[in-house]
Amino acid sequence: MAYGPVPVNKKVEFRIPLIPKYQRCLKCGDDCPGLELHYWRKICKHCRCSREDHDLHGNESDDGQPIGMLLDSIPRPTGSVHYETRIPSPPNSVSSTATPDCRLAGNSGTAYVDDPRTLTDIYGSETDVVLSRVISENIRSQKYISMMPPDKQLFAAQLRRKQLQKQLPLHDLHPKFCSSLTESELFKFNKFCNKRRLKAAGVGRIMDVKEANNFRCHRCIKNITSGSFCVSTDHLGSGTGWHPGCFTCATCNELLVDMIYFCRNEEIFCERHYADSIYPRCAACDEIILAREYTQAEKQTWHVEHFCCWNCDAPLAGQRYIAKDGNPFCMICFDTLYSKTCNTCRRTITADSPGLSHGDFHWHACPHCFSCSGCGGNLINQQFLLKEGQLFCSVDCKHKTQLTWTQNGIQNLHIH
Repeated sequence: MAYGPVPVNKKVEFRIPLIPKYQRCLKCGDDCPGLELHYWRKICKHCRCSREDHDLHGNESDDGQPIGMLLDSIPRPTGSVHYETRIPSPPNSVSSTATPDCRLAGNSGTAYVDDPRTLTDIYGSETDVVLSRVISENIRSQKYISMMPPDKQLFAAQLRRKQLQKQLPLHDLHPKFCSSLTESELFKFNKFCNKRRLKAAGVGRIMDVKEANNFRCHRCIKNITSGSFCVSTDHLGSGTGWHPGCFTCATCNELLVDMIYFCRNEEIFCERHYADSIYPRCAACDEIILAREYTQAEKQTWHVEHFCCWNCDAPLAGQRYIAKDGNPFCMICFDTLYSKTCNTCRRTITADSPGLSHGDFHWHACPHCFSCSGCGGNLINQQFLLKEGQLFCSVDCKHKTQLTWTQNGIQNLHIH
């Protein structure tokens, strides 16, 4: 393996790969023609699934991309660090020396961060202990995946990529991934990043528990027995630990990918929910809201300009809308997508029209449509008979019109 040099005292820049269009959706299959990102929603325009739900393994989408964005987000104290790359081999592994393609694109070539010799070159004498752990854990995860059976590697890599993008959204880590920021919003964003960098970001450490001494897991409050392992953090000190399976985000309760955590109020979070504890998040573009004014509806928050119809993107501020599955729709789109057809008059039952349903049958809730097919009597709030889609007020009415029916009798007759 060849190692490209990283220039000393120069900032490392990361190559952010473009996402090719038309990568197939792992949820929708053939129903989606392929990934094509919406211009601000962070979802596919065709199937409305997230980018991470699409098959990105065939391109240069890098699992280390969120990790790379964190390199500028963690403090770098002076001093040296011992870089440890040894990892325990999983059961039935053939080799513990697998070398996935973990690269950092620099100004003068490419550095392979699984080479200990290049780590100290990244920041010269100001190598960061926490930073080295971020890189180390990233490599550990990728090496572990590479030692899995081939048929398991793809699933594991996709799951890890999805966890990374969910827990460490790129638009929380760098402003260039945000749709648009004003000068004041950019100032707030940088201030937020600095606070996160100095006070919150860290990586958990696996430690031996030599003495119990009523040492309890910070998450489940159960004892951590001596002779076992626990996870410790710099922010809460060695007196606080977690079972490895309990090192989870306090909000979503998901295991923290690569043990990267963010501390706030003596709790640990993934970056997404750490940011959510400080700023509201737009339900449409998924970015934190830094503007002073925003829209709040359906127990969610939106940028004012992003409170739009889920289907056509028409602005909904001051307009009537209907929410479905937490997403707002304009009246026209809702009627087009979800309105039913009246079984009597064959016209659309619009969103602002009252309707009645029974099974697969639908009617306008008016005396004209929900009425007896024999005598025309109003059946709203009355018992009725349903025969082959036709309404009757009684068996007598049904018998009076039996000449207009087929010889199926009343075997499909239901009384309600």
